[in-house]
Amino acid sequence: MILTSITHALRTQNWFAVIVEFIIVLAGVVIGFQISAWSETRIEHGREALLISRLAADFHEIEARTAETVTQLQTRIEAGAAFEALLVQPPEEVDPTDFYIAMVNAIGTPVPAGRSATYAELLASGEMRLIRSEALRSALVEFDEQVRRQELAYASLARLITDNAGILLEASTWTVAETDTLPPHLSAAPAELRLSPDLLVAARLTIRANLANRVWHEGTLDRAREVLAALPDEARETDTP
Repeated sequence: MILTSITHALRTQNWFAVIVEFIIVLAGVVIGFQISAWSETRIEHGREALLISRLAADFHEIEARTAETVTQLQTRIEAGAAFEALLVQPPEEVDPTDFYIAMVNAIGTPVPAGRSATYAELLASGEMRLIRSEALRSALVEFDEQVRRQELAYASLARLITDNAGILLEASTWTVAETDTLPPHLSAAPAELRLSPDLLVAARLTIRANLANRVWHEGTLDRAREVLAALPDEARETDTP
């Protein structure tokens, strides 16, 4: 219809009508583009809201797990100190049950919480552009870098314990009940392990590893809380357990 009107106006050299029709066509194109852009923006904002909701869920869980791990590490450190205190006492003065309980509680160091699955998806899909908050993007990047460094540190700590504190695992394979029921050729084995200076060294090494691991987990907890603080208020209120 518009094309027919413009053609007729050109044939009759009605330039005013040509200009009016051209303006109408141009306005229609502009409005069409604006509607399309508005619709696309609306879809992107909806996707952003969903991603932020998922990030909030991820980081509330990460915060809770990491805070719990910090508490566990503190408990292990205290158990390690108690175990070390038992090791420096004369064996005859240490109750075997207390000895084995302290040793088991001191062994090991918890693993890091890991990355946010939603953040990993954002990177893989290229949807980080949908997150409009510069503060949130920055906090996410800093958290992920903290996790990457912590995983490298944990690998070193775990290898340090595995390579140098294996005697703790060896000693923990003996139980209190076995000490009175072992055959003669094995009965001296638990006592020899308890008297070994390597056991004290391994206990001290484990304490130091857990101290270092606690520092890393505290750093990760701080970074996770920075992400939560950078979330929109409605996301923090909706997803807070």
